[in-house]
This record gives sequence, structure tokens and C-alpha cells, in this order.
Amino acid sequence: MITHGFLGNGDEGPGLDGAGRRGYSLIFLPQSDPGGHMRAWTVDADDIRVADDFDESLLHRTPEIDSFLTPDRDDKFIVIATKGFGKTLLLKAKRILYQQDGRSGCLPTGNLLDKPIGDKIFGREALAFFSASALPWAKLWLAAIAVATLKHAGEVDDLKVSPRLAGLIGDDRLHGVIDHFVRLLDFTPSELQRCATDTDGHLVPRLRALKSSLAIFIDGVDEYFNKHVEDPGMSPSVTGELSPNIWYFAQLGLVEVAYQLRRINHHLKIFAAVRKEAYSRLPQRTAMSQQYRGSAVDIVYSRESLREIFVNNIRLLKADRMVHPERWRAHPLEAFLGRTHVTHTYTREEEDAFDYVCRHTLLRPRDLMTIGERLGALRPEERRDEYRLKEEVNMAASEIAHEYLAEIAPHVGDLDLDRFLRRLPGHILTREEIELLFEEHNATGDGGEARHVFCALYRTGLLGYVHHDRVRGEAVQRFLRPGEATLEPDGVLPHATHYLVHPVLSDVIGRANPAYLQRIDRVNIVGYGRPWRESATADHTLQVRRLCVLKADVHGFGTLMRSGEDAPVRKALEDGVKKWAQGALITETRGGDAIMIVHDDPVALAQMARQIMDDVYQAPGQPRLRMALHYGEVQTRQRVVEVETVIAGGDAILCAARVEPHVEPGQIWATEEFREQLAMKPSLWRTSPIPGPSGGRFNVKKEGGREPDLWVRLYRLEL
Repeated sequence: MITHGFLGNGDEGPGLDGAGRRGYSLIFLPQSDPGGHMRAWTVDADDIRVADDFDESLLHRTPEIDSFLTPDRDDKFIVIATKGFGKTLLLKAKRILYQQDGRSGCLPTGNLLDKPIGDKIFGREALAFFSASALPWAKLWLAAIAVATLKHAGEVDDLKVSPRLAGLIGDDRLHGVIDHFVRLLDFTPSELQRCATDTDGHLVPRLRALKSSLAIFIDGVDEYFNKHVEDPGMSPSVTGELSPNIWYFAQLGLVEVAYQLRRINHHLKIFAAVRKEAYSRLPQRTAMSQQYRGSAVDIVYSRESLREIFVNNIRLLKADRMVHPERWRAHPLEAFLGRTHVTHTYTREEEDAFDYVCRHTLLRPRDLMTIGERLGALRPEERRDEYRLKEEVNMAASEIAHEYLAEIAPHVGDLDLDRFLRRLPGHILTREEIELLFEEHNATGDGGEARHVFCALYRTGLLGYVHHDRVRGEAVQRFLRPGEATLEPDGVLPHATHYLVHPVLSDVIGRANPAYLQRIDRVNIVGYGRPWRESATADHTLQVRRLCVLKADVHGFGTLMRSGEDAPVRKALEDGVKKWAQGALITETRGGDAIMIVHDDPVALAQMARQIMDDVYQAPGQPRLRMALHYGEVQTRQRVVEVETVIAGGDAILCAARVEPHVEPGQIWATEEFREQLAMKPSLWRTSPIPGPSGGRFNVKKEGGREPDLWVRLYRLEL
């Protein structure tokens, strides 16, 4: 017997990926071998063909799962998930429970689910009609469901409809919804328009009048139209005319009709499985998306659910396949893996052994089956070796990555991901690196629309980022799950200091680009929900640029403080910076009497200096500023929490700070380096050299310290 179990995971805390979602999980218990023994690491809902193949006692009941799997509850009727999450299994479980309850008829009658098979060839006229929107599909689904339902109920006598539709109604070989759906696809657009009119005028009124309950179960619509997203480059002579919209709209039309029919007659219930990639497009086409989403079961797995899936499969192995057979019943994970923790090669951090396995997946049960099967194929003494265990996990991760890249390829457009991934320098990237790689990737294109390759990686869950988790109160790594976002790159990345390449891609990229694996971070382990730690030795946010710097302070501010007259001056300085320093890269006010401004335009910075000086001079006591301007290297860093750029150091910062105490109060002095930058741009500013004590030069090193000499030429700025 094939047995499966279901588990509801309840609330998903932010510790996994920060999403905070409530999900519904399926625990896949493995199928039996010919000898009747349960076989581990196998998931196949297609082996459940009739109700007797299903064992309800293995259902793990939670309030969430009960709300879907109880015949009295029909408020959830669309099962959504990406490929490999168990949509078909959950839909079959619902059908079996309805069937066993006996209070409702079910369609189809010969199988648990109604699924189309074969291939539909579209001509140009039909393709243009069906690819325009989901509306034609909604009309087609409504007609197919109405005809199948009325035929099942024996309510088709004396219908006055078009000859084509009458032919379908009179064909006794057609029974289920899909039988009629496939035949309706052969209608011309004009025939379908007439069919839609007949459906609204003649069939829907009879649907409203039905008194007997009927539940219809539909699956596999995505697979029937797969070629429209998988083979867009094929010749129409082979595949017929193709459009990805066919794949999306065929499923969305079914969702809309399933919802609307519940408003027509509560006795008629449509349950359907839909790919999450298609379902995610609902907000783009209807204002009813929130209502539709409330009718859906979104299959999401928590880390605890995934752990239980893995453990359940381990329990089906024989004791002699364990590294520690004596631990098999009490501690199955340790018994199978041979350890509770593994040591990260570079950070030397002790990581939970299952967490190590889990972060090399895309949080899908199928991925765990892939890893479990590989590990199970090792002899226990091989699995005992931590290196061999890690090697197999990484090989399985590569297999998962290759399969997933092929799966998402039809949905992300012509981005040439394979070529792009080979150019990534490492698994942790700064914002500056992201922008540079984006520009380089698009520079090699045809000059057309920009290819948002990083956005595609982010939306498919292969690129994460560092964000501040308000619940945990710390910086955390965040990855989207497969299907959590629509797959069309929109050119928008979350603003962050660091971006993280998913661990499943490590070996895929490393084989083509060995340097990728040599860029090591000895502080952070990349993975779903893991904490992010800053380190001076691994500072990926530090940037160095040549910029203009202003350093200034209020002359005699100590005297003002002692006399209690400092408050108006502080406010004047703060207001002046706020008013005139707009457009600066960085502004910092220090101690109430000092400011530091960084800008990339010397003329703009000089103008800011003059305006701020004039505003502060208007304060009581006519305080005067000393201002120093320099041009050189500035080190900046982005704070993770505030996503704010701050000064981290640099020669230009040091030099400006050392020059400022030498400036005469009420004047603006500039170094020769700043003067050269100023001369490159048109302006009314004049510079006059200031005589220095040593051949026109000043040694501005800090007095009394061990700093080396710092000789500069200085100039007074005047208008």
C-alpha cells in the first residue's frame, strides 16, 4: 500500500526566512516495495489511484489541515504550490475524504482527479484569442464545468443552444470536465463567443437550480500547457503557435470560475491544483485577488516539518544501515548521519547536522529525498566520515540546482543565467559589486532593454540579502522560497549592504569558475534565516572612492559652552547643514560644534561651506567657523540596520581634519588637491595661496603625537 501523511506546520516564525507566514505542510511518507516494506526517499502521489490506496490514519491533524480536509469545510478549494510540493497528493486526499463521506457526488467518476493528457495545437487565430487575457479561459472553463455538471445531474433536456455546443452535450462519450474542456479548445473564437452566450443564458440558470451536491476535482492544467513555457523557441510547424500567457491564463481562468461558481450555487464545489507561479499573477489582473487568496491552500514547509519528513524516512531504513544502530529509535538523525553537528570548514562554527542538510535545499521535500537517497547509498562507515557526508550533500545540492535552473528557465526570459553565474566573484556580494556586474552583463547584450538578472535570481530564491529582523532584533539572511514571488524580473532588488548566493549553486558555479570557491568568508555561513555578523577582517561593505571633503568647527565653542550660550549656535549649525547640504553623499555633525560633509562635486561643496558659514554667523555672538576642504580617498561603509552610508576613514578625512585647526576663523581654506578639482569646473571661486612656514607648505600633523609629517599647500577660497 502507498501511504502518505499530512502535517500542518502552524505559524512560521521569522527564524526561518523572516516571512512570518502561516502555511500548510504535507509529510511525505514513502511508498512500499514489492515485498510490502516501506521504501525510503520516494514520493509519488500518482501511485494513489483509488481510495483503497490511501490510509487516512496517517494524516497528522492540525486545525489548518482540518479546514481543508473536512467535507463540511469548503472555504479552501484551490491548492497552490510550485513543482514538487505535493499539490496532487493533497487534492487526492480531499477527493477521497469527500468520496468516503458519501454526502456529495464526485467528478470524475473513473479516477480521483480530472487531468488532461496529450497535446493541444493552437493556430494563430486561436493563440491570439487565448493569449490576450484570462477571460476567454474563464468562459471556456465555465462552459466545460456547466456541461459536465448538468450531464452528470441529467439536466440537459430541451436546451436550446448552438449546434456545436449541442453536439458536445449530446456526445455520450464525454463525461468529465476535462473531456469537454479539451473539445471546447477546438472551437473557433467566434464559436466560443456563441458558446459563452449560450452558457450564460441557458446553462448557468440550470446550474443555479441544482439541489444535489457535486464536487469536481481538477489537476494537471499546468502540465497540459507546459510547452508554452518550456519550448518558446521551437518551430510552430512542430509545436503549433506558442505563448507563455497560455500557461498562466489557463490556470487563472480556472481559479476565477471556481470562485464564482460558489456564489452561483453552494452545492457545486470545484477543487483544483494550480502552480504558484501562475497564481501569483492574480493581483496584476483582478481586484478580487485577496478574496481568491483567502480560498487557497498555500503549501509551505517549516524547518520542523522538513525535519520530520527526513526523520520519517530514516525510520523506514533498517537498523544495519545506521552509523549508530543503537541510537536508531531514540535519535534517528544522529543514528543515520553519524553526528549531531558538523564543523564549517572556514568559520569553524558547529552547525546542527540537519540544518546543514536543509540549507543545501530549496526547502522542498523533494530536495530532501534527493539528499537522503544519496546519503542512504553510502555504507555506514562512509557516512561516518564527515568529509564524505558533506561531499554527498554538495553533490545532491548541485543536482537540485541544475533541475531548478531548468525548471525556472522558461519563466525568467532570455537572461543567459548559465553564462552570468560563471562571472560571479563569490557567494557574498556588496551592493557596489551587484551594480557593477549588472552593468557589465548588460554591456555585452544587444543594447535593448536591460536584463535584470539579479532580480531574477532574487525572485526565484537563489539570491538572498541581509536585512534587519525586527522580531529577532538582529541582522538576518533572507531568501525567498520558490514560488513566493512572481518570476518576471521587475528590476527591483531589496536595498541591502550584502547579497548572498544560495548554497545550492556553489558547486555549479565553482566548476565553471574555480575562483568563486576561493573567495572565503570566515565569519558568516550563508543560509535561510541565519544571523549575519559584521567583522573588521571580512568587511564586504567597505568602499573606497576619491571624493571632496569638508571639515569645519565653531571657533571658541568651549567658551560658549561655559557661558551657556552654545544652544543657539548648535541649532544654527544643525539647521544650516540640513538646509544647504542636500545632495551631499554623507553629512555628519559631531559634538554639536563640528561637521563633516562628503561630496563628489567641489563647486557644490564650496557653495555649501559658504552658505553654512553665513547662517551660523547670524546666531547670537556671531560665531565663526573654520572650514577646510580636501580631495582624496574616502572610505565609507553601509550600516546593516539603517542601510545608511557612514564615514569609515581614509586619507582625505584625516587630512581635512588636520588642516582645519590651522584655518583662520571665518575663512575657508583648501588643499592643493581640492584646488585642482575646483579648477576643472566653471565657477566664480578664486583661490589665493597662503604663505606657509616652510617654502609655502604647512606640516599639519597632530601636535604631540607620533604621526608622520603631513605637508600640504593651502589656499584661501574667495568669491
